[in-house]
Amino acid sequence: MKRSIEGVLGRRNEDRLWRAERRAGEEQRTLVEKRWRERPGENHGVRATDIRKAEWLAAMRWRRQVQSICSGVGLTFTQWLLLDSTRQLIKETQDAVIQAQIAARTELDQATICTVTQRLEAKGFVDRDVDITGKARRVILTEKAEQLLSELDPRVESASSADD
Repeated sequence: MKRSIEGVLGRRNEDRLWRAERRAGEEQRTLVEKRWRERPGENHGVRATDIRKAEWLAAMRWRRQVQSICSGVGLTFTQWLLLDSTRQLIKETQDAVIQAQIAARTELDQATICTVTQRLEAKGFVDRDVDITGKARRVILTEKAEQLLSELDPRVESASSADD
């Protein structure tokens, strides 16, 4: 019995050591990637692919942070992205916007925008109606969405300005 406990404890210690080494390696890699992004002219011998991967990984870390913030209020990252982009478009155009504009701004396909917009409408965050041509759906944010975005803005901004 004593022997099996020692074996379990030994494996746990090995696992802890392995995880600590892995975390340290990831932290070092993150620092190197940050340096690549901040000083691209000093990246002699570094492949452009490695720099682009570093940018993508940083974007994924940011997305996870924003998703964590949004999940606390019952939104997905994509729902937040659609709401935030719609708010920007409405501010720019001073009018409701069609789903195709939102798709172009977010670089998401129109089917995704349609599905996400329907879900947001069911949650009371947007109102949708057919535009005057009858061929497109116009989207406007509700007061509920405006309030929620105002509450999320400082937290998302903080996550966006934090160093990797």
